Amino acid sequence: MESKICNLVEAFGFRLIKNLPYKDYNIVITNRGQFALKKVDCQAWEIAFIHNLKQYLINNGFSNIDKYLTVKESPYVELEGDYYVMTELIEGRKYSLKTSVQLRQSSRALAELHKASQGYYYKVKGRIRANIGKLQGEYLEKCQDFIYIKNLVRMKKKKEEIDILFLEHADMLYDMSIESVGMIQNNGYFELCEEESREKYICHNDYKHNNIIVGKDGKLNIINFEKCKFELRCVDIAKFIVATISSLNWDFKSALKILEAYNDVIQIEEREYKLMASMIQFPHSIWKIATEYYYQEPTPFNKRYYVKLKKNIKKMPYKIEFLKKYKKRFI
Repeated sequence: MESKICNLVEAFGFRLIKNLPYKDYNIVITNRGQFALKKVDCQAWEIAFIHNLKQYLINNGFSNIDKYLTVKESPYVELEGDYYVMTELIEGRKYSLKTSVQLRQSSRALAELHKASQGYYYKVKGRIRANIGKLQGEYLEKCQDFIYIKNLVRMKKKKEEIDILFLEHADMLYDMSIESVGMIQNNGYFELCEEESREKYICHNDYKHNNIIVGKDGKLNIINFEKCKFELRCVDIAKFIVATISSLNWDFKSALKILEAYNDVIQIEEREYKLMASMIQFPHSIWKIATEYYYQEPTPFNKRYYVKLKKNIKKMPYKIEFLKKYKKRFI
C-alpha cells in the first residue's frame, strides 16, 4: 500500500515524505506541502464535472472548498482502474453543529453555496450529473423495499432480534413512506423541478458536520463534493436538517434556526417547505439499515445492524413530534 501511495503522489508531481492513513483518505506530507489523497467512486467525466463546478464556485466568490489539484490539466490520476484525486489539506476542526451560532453559520454557508452554483452547466457526451425530477420514483422503489423485506422476514422460520424489531414497526415505516410519496405528488414537485432545472442549482448532497471544516481563520470550508448533482435546493436543506437535527433529538427550534439562516441568503418558498416535510418524514436511515442487512449475502446475525436499527427506531417518537410541529408551522 505504501508503494502505491508513493506512486500516486509522484503521479501528481510531488515526492512523498510521509503517509498518514485517515478514515477514507490519506494525509500525504510531500516536498511541497500537505495534501489529502483519496480514491473516489466516480467516473472520469464525473470528476471533471465536480472539478469544473469547484472552479465555477471559486469564480463566483465561493472559494472555501477543497479544490482538486491537476496534473497535465486533469483533476485525477487513474491507477489500476481506480480514480484518485488530491486536494490541499484544509487545517482546522470539524464543525459540531450543536450551538445556535454553528447552526446558523452552516446553513448560511449552504445557501451561499447554492447561490454561487446557480447557472452552472456541464455536460459530456450527452451525460449530465442530475437527480432532479427523480425523487418520487426513488421513494416509490423504497416503499416496495419495505414491503419486500417485511414479507421476507415473515417467511423466516427462525427470527432474530432484528427481525422481530423490524416486523413490529414495518407497517408504520411503510405508512410514513407512502404518505411521503403522496406529499411530493400533491405539493408541486414536478413544477418546481421544471423551474429549477432552468435556474441550474447544484446540491452538495452530503452536507453535514463531517464535511464542514472550521479553518484557523474561523471561516467554514466545505469539502467532499463527490455526491454533488443538479437537484432541488430544498433537497439539500432537508437532508441537512435530518442529518443535524436527528442528533439533537429532533429539536424543532434548532431546525427553525437552520431555516431562518438560509432565508437570510435565499428565500425558501411555501411549496419548498411542504416538499421538505415529505423529505424529512421519509425514514431514509431505517431503509438504509434494512436494505444493507437483508439484501446482502446470507450471513450469521450481525448485532451491529440490530443496534443501529434499535437506535433509529428509539428516536421515531421524537421525529413524529417534530413533524407535527413542522406541519403545523409550514403546511
